Amino acid sequence: MKEYSVKILDTVFADIDDIADFIVEVSTVEHAVKYARELQAEIMTLRYLAGIIPESRYRSVRYYHPHAKQLRTRNKQLNIIFHVEGNVAIVDKILVSKMIIN
Repeated sequence: MKEYSVKILDTVFADIDDIADFIVEVSTVEHAVKYARELQAEIMTLRYLAGIIPESRYRSVRYYHPHAKQLRTRNKQLNIIFHVEGNVAIVDKILVSKMIIN
C-alpha cells in the first residue's frame, strides 16, 4: 500500500477551530478538544487512503480543486475535502455533509 504525506492548508485549521467553537457553544470544552483530536486523526488516515478514494462527482466538492476527493468522517456529519499531488494528499477544506450538492 502506498503511503502519502499529508499537508493541511491553513484554512482547514480555521475550519477545525470553527467546528470546535460550535461544539463549545452546545457542549463542553473537553468535548470540543476530543472531537478536534478525532478529526485530526481521521485526516491523518489519508496517509493510506488517499490513493484508493476516487475523485468526487459532486460540483460542491470539485469547487475546491478540479480533482478533489472526499473522505466522510465516521459520524458522517463532515467531509474532508482533499486532492493528491504526487505523494502528497493536500487537505483543502472540511465541509458539513449537508453542504455537498451536485
